[in-house]
Amino acid sequence: MMDVLIGVSGAVIAAAIGAWAVLHARRPRRADVEAVDATPLEIARQHERDAMQEFVRGHDEDARQLMTELQRAREQAARERAAPQPTPRAPARRAVSPSGEGPRVELIDVSVPDRPARWMDPPVVDLKLRNRGGESAVLKRMVVEVLWACRITAFGDLLPYADISGGVWLPPSATYDVELPEPEDADGTRITVGLSQVIGAGEADRFHVRLNTEIPPGDDYPHEAPGAISLYMLRLHVLYNADDRQVKFRPLAVACPGNLLPVPTKTAIRKRITEFRAKVDELRRRIDQEMATRGMEPSDWIANPPRTPGDLPADLDALSRGYRVNANFWDPEGAIRLFLDDAERICREISQLPLDLPDGLDQAVSVARTTLGELPALRRENS
Repeated sequence: MMDVLIGVSGAVIAAAIGAWAVLHARRPRRADVEAVDATPLEIARQHERDAMQEFVRGHDEDARQLMTELQRAREQAARERAAPQPTPRAPARRAVSPSGEGPRVELIDVSVPDRPARWMDPPVVDLKLRNRGGESAVLKRMVVEVLWACRITAFGDLLPYADISGGVWLPPSATYDVELPEPEDADGTRITVGLSQVIGAGEADRFHVRLNTEIPPGDDYPHEAPGAISLYMLRLHVLYNADDRQVKFRPLAVACPGNLLPVPTKTAIRKRITEFRAKVDELRRRIDQEMATRGMEPSDWIANPPRTPGDLPADLDALSRGYRVNANFWDPEGAIRLFLDDAERICREISQLPLDLPDGLDQAVSVARTTLGELPALRRENS
């Protein structure tokens, strides 16, 4: 510090001398040489020296005060270091494996099994997870992300009547874990589902996630027959532990209901048309037998068949008991043409789906395209 003050004092003296020289230089010079009295110059120099000494003495006093303050600060720091310090609290340690690894949940398998026995049930995602880490993993929630969705016309049956002997088809209840939006509004949506499961270190777990959506029933087939199939491409996100770690899943393709997408094939179309003709013939025989019992002439089903219920007695048991005949019965050939039109429309809808879809949907696309090429021959067979 004294070195600094000395340097500053020297600079001040030099500045004072420089100022005096400048003032002296600004005085107008005379052309001739004059005699100068030395006494006033010596007096001025003595005053200058006295002023510089007083300036230095003032800075020395400031330096002494600064040194005093520095000494006090050093003494205070020494007292603080000598005082006992509180022991820092060690962070809580988690129970981990000897290797120090935390939870690490991985996917073993994910599938959406077909349920042909009860295909009107909602599809169920079967999840199998394993914790390869060294501590328990708490599964907190699942996010179901809809990548895309569409609605496909259902491939309905071909019947000459509506079965009214039992209960009709009812929409699924609202008690399922995940309620998917309708396909028209589903793209890009995310549905969050709370989870409350713990997978211990080195253990595995399996659980189901049921997927439900509104399925329109068929107009003419109230029994176990939807009016449309809803297709969804989903990606699941399972989050666990406080830091929201995620389990990676592949995209899943599901069909609602039942996870089945009935695709019209040439064999299935022929079979349904054959069965339809047989059921129409059976109803005609029952009507003829009942009319014969009443002593009435049977109808001419070839040349002049009845076209409306008004062409037959209204109280015939064959028309209403257990089976209520529909428009297909009164115009069988027209019903077959409409059935083939429906099959073609369904195949076109499915064939427009991408070929790289997972979970068997790629096979459905291939089958639909094959059927489209075979429909012209089927139409000729039934013309």
